[in-house]
Amino acid sequence: MIRWAATLAVLLPFLAGPTMAPAAGGLPQAAKSEAQDRAFTVAPRMTMSDPIRSRGNVARQLRTYIEHAPRGSTISIMSFFLSSSITWPALRAAYRRGVNIRAVLYGGPDGRPIPVSWEGARLTEMIRAGRARGRRGSWVVWTRKTARGNDIGNSAMHAKVWQFSRVGRTRKVTMIGSYNNGDPPDSRSYSAMVTLPGPELYDPVQRIFQVSAKDRYVGGNPQRRKSGDGWDLYFFPSTPITRANDPVLERLRSIPARSGTRMTIAMYSWQGFRGAWLARKLAAMVEAGARLTAVVGPDVARSVVRTLREAGARLEDGCWRTGRRSRPYVFTHNKEMTATWVEDGTTRYAAWLGSDDWGNGGGGSQSDQVTIGLYSRWAYNRLNKLLGPQIAHEPDNLAPCDPL
Repeated sequence: MIRWAATLAVLLPFLAGPTMAPAAGGLPQAAKSEAQDRAFTVAPRMTMSDPIRSRGNVARQLRTYIEHAPRGSTISIMSFFLSSSITWPALRAAYRRGVNIRAVLYGGPDGRPIPVSWEGARLTEMIRAGRARGRRGSWVVWTRKTARGNDIGNSAMHAKVWQFSRVGRTRKVTMIGSYNNGDPPDSRSYSAMVTLPGPELYDPVQRIFQVSAKDRYVGGNPQRRKSGDGWDLYFFPSTPITRANDPVLERLRSIPARSGTRMTIAMYSWQGFRGAWLARKLAAMVEAGARLTAVVGPDVARSVVRTLREAGARLEDGCWRTGRRSRPYVFTHNKEMTATWVEDGTTRYAAWLGSDDWGNGGGGSQSDQVTIGLYSRWAYNRLNKLLGPQIAHEPDNLAPCDPL
């Protein structure tokens, strides 16, 4: 069922307000802002939200893009929830100046705003008020569990994607990763996002977004794949998920299991029968000579830890106490991986970012997910650098924790 929780419009503030006179020696303030927007460009970028060293890093990047989205452009959001005091004022201002905002958000089993998503609820009310005044082009959909799947189990709209039809001079910008946009994630979890401009990536992701907005089971197995020059994507749900169609297992099979292969994984949740076959595959690769470093998040099964440890993988603690009353834990919320290997005499580099936890349940294959693979030295080096603080953390006791 389509859950349209809003659509549309308020009159632009300047229509009712006075026209600003030119400042001495320059353009009117509005004209200055438009000139700055036209000069702003977006380049490929990868960012980590780090609760220790750069709290709110991704949210501030999003705010910058929102602030440079011109009137008449469109911001498209797929997110598990929205609860950021950093991005909310920017979204509100963007809507008021004439930017279209379209969001597909998780609405629980009933397709209604969940308590943590206060920013999404305010966005919904603002757009509803705009609709009452006749504005069209914006809307919010609160999905009933998964958007494109068949509502099995504890499925959810779990993707983390932001798209901008235009940011300054740059058209068609896409951000994909593991970041839930909100103040609580900013204060306690590590999550990465990659930003890439251009229609080659934007267009296929936007098509999935439009299907997700219908909040209706698409039939068959909703898993989809897309690829382009130096990248590929997979979209879940995948019902069923099998060894034959698991894109992560396919990824691991394509990497040589031998000396010279190095892999790094940071994973919030890793469990279930899918998690077991991925752990066994990685263990076999390590036993054959590959090197693996794994940051173990708070929802990684003990059986996965045991399988990797017995194979000789290096395990790092992905959930630890801070000693602070307000933020007792910080933890990895990443679902990221890097790899490098030699093939036909050439060194290959790869990095993967997205929302897919390595399991067969709600955080994994049964829910809406978007994960991108990037095949470049830049992506590999950049993501490894961003993961460095989690790997360097001591001690590594891997004690079970419940940071939420």
